[in-house]
Amino acid sequence: MNEEQKIEELQRQIGELSAQMRGYQQQLFTLQQELNRLQNKTSLPVTKTATKNARLENFIGLRIIHLVGIVVLVIGLSIGVKYAIDRELISEGARIVLAYIAGVVLYLLSWRLRKKYQLFSAILFSGAMASLYFTTYAAFVYYGFFPFAITFLLMVGFTAYTAFEAIRYNRQEIAVLGMVGAYGIPFLISQNSERADLFFSYIIVINVGVVYLSFRKRWKVMGQFALFISWALFILWGFFRYQPKDYWTGVILLVTLYFLFSVNALANRLVRAEPVTVGDIQQSTTNNLALFFSALLVFGLGEFGNHLATITGWVFIFILSLALLSYLFFPSEVMLQRSLTVQAVILLALFIGFNWNGLMVTLLWVALAVVLFAFGIYNRRSWPRLAAILLMSITLGKLIIFDTTKFTTVQKIVAYLVIGTLLLVLSFYYQKFKQTLFKNTEQN
Repeated sequence: MNEEQKIEELQRQIGELSAQMRGYQQQLFTLQQELNRLQNKTSLPVTKTATKNARLENFIGLRIIHLVGIVVLVIGLSIGVKYAIDRELISEGARIVLAYIAGVVLYLLSWRLRKKYQLFSAILFSGAMASLYFTTYAAFVYYGFFPFAITFLLMVGFTAYTAFEAIRYNRQEIAVLGMVGAYGIPFLISQNSERADLFFSYIIVINVGVVYLSFRKRWKVMGQFALFISWALFILWGFFRYQPKDYWTGVILLVTLYFLFSVNALANRLVRAEPVTVGDIQQSTTNNLALFFSALLVFGLGEFGNHLATITGWVFIFILSLALLSYLFFPSEVMLQRSLTVQAVILLALFIGFNWNGLMVTLLWVALAVVLFAFGIYNRRSWPRLAAILLMSITLGKLIIFDTTKFTTVQKIVAYLVIGTLLLVLSFYYQKFKQTLFKNTEQN
């Protein structure tokens, strides 16, 4: 075998070895992929579980524990003050001084930890302000340490500073715990004081800060929460503590609360020219409902059953005026107009029911339904027509369920003939104009 043949043989062997190496590499790559697939399949549930556990622990450790802790701490301080009062363990001055010291300590800790632990610092700050709130309230109401002017200025100062820090921290927790949370503090140290004017002055000062922050930072939940708490406190006071001698106090507080939360509900529309949202409508409706019940208590002097129709009539005129103003000044806010108009119609129906009885109520409700239906036809809006049909249904139900045993035969004949005729007329209207009503574009 010459040299050339040897070289060719070596080249052939090298080629075979290279082919074998490529086969081994392909098998090794396939085995590696299979191994990776098995490892991923085995470890995936563990990884998911670990991730979920980490998220849960993160939420509890960073979001929940400190909130609960500061609330428990403030409640403990409040109960401690009350315990010291009940047992006369320390002098009145010492009680107030110690409570102020506790608030200052919390504030200094929040200031010290602000740079590295901003969220924890914010929670400590809110607890400090809540402590200062209830201490100042107690010092004035129960011990007379401060005159009214000083107390009022302190409350305004605390509120303004809390609002400033909440904006600075940009944390809603401060507002919720430091301001809204302050609503419950007087009850923890209360000795059943009868000074409703002082208590609600305190509440209104808190509310001013809440409304400002709710608007400035768009923290609408704060404003809604303050509305529910404030009106609930006022209505409960009206039921259980209100007396004729409190008349002007009740009137002033009612007007102030209503104005404050009306501004809060419509501030974005009035100041920023933003469209009214569903949340704004809900808050405005709740505010109007609270106004109605509170007016029954205040203007009825505790006996609103005797003044039910009169008060309902005046509230109807007020809400109707608001509806007309919304049509004039906010013509694009259809949702607001509709809400106020529906509220006015409900109040008018209630006024009719409270002011008259028997056949007169039935006939007046029928007349109101006719007016609503005509209004819906004239303005090409479906909701007044639907409201008219609903009112007709309620009237018919009242006739069948309640009036059958009370009406004379003649009254029954008149009521059934009027309602039946009107229903047939409405049915004919829908049959005749169904193409226009249900196929053409309509303003709703």
